[in-house]
Amino acid sequence: MTQYHSNKLAVTGLFAALTVSLGVFETFIALPVPGVRLGLSNIGIMLCLYLLDLPSAFYVALAKSILVPLLTGNLLVKISISLPSTIAATIIMAVYIYTLKKYTSPFSTGAVGAFAHITVQFFVVKNLYIKADAIYNLLPYFTFVSVLTGAVTGYITLLILKNFPEVKGCINVSKDNLS
Repeated sequence: MTQYHSNKLAVTGLFAALTVSLGVFETFIALPVPGVRLGLSNIGIMLCLYLLDLPSAFYVALAKSILVPLLTGNLLVKISISLPSTIAATIIMAVYIYTLKKYTSPFSTGAVGAFAHITVQFFVVKNLYIKADAIYNLLPYFTFVSVLTGAVTGYITLLILKNFPEVKGCINVSKDNLS
């Protein structure tokens, strides 16, 4: 394994640990609506998308979707809702970043990811758990809160990218200098 691949693997592991830690931490934050979370665990996924690549972000998203429910309980329900929505949000954020790269920022990427995440969650809940179409009446309210918290998560990601250049430095080992 080359130095570049070793660094990339190590940083992906660090981002996965960050994501899972934040995901578990979020469960202890009391919010007025049950099941609503701030989305802080998406910071690691966005850092992967901006600093590494889609496969690394995909691995971090998988770790988040499986390990956070495993560590916090209610495994089956949480995974059935979290896994498809996190994977969809990761793919949507990647497409958004890679197609509009110079016009995006983590701030807007967080909002786009949050929108995708909540939309897929509602679709999954509707199809697996609550068969009534009336659930979609809540979607605008949840979307509003979700996009706001996604923007905050994106802003935190932006602050990390700007204020911790060492993170970028430990990844950017030139492929030309590999031994």
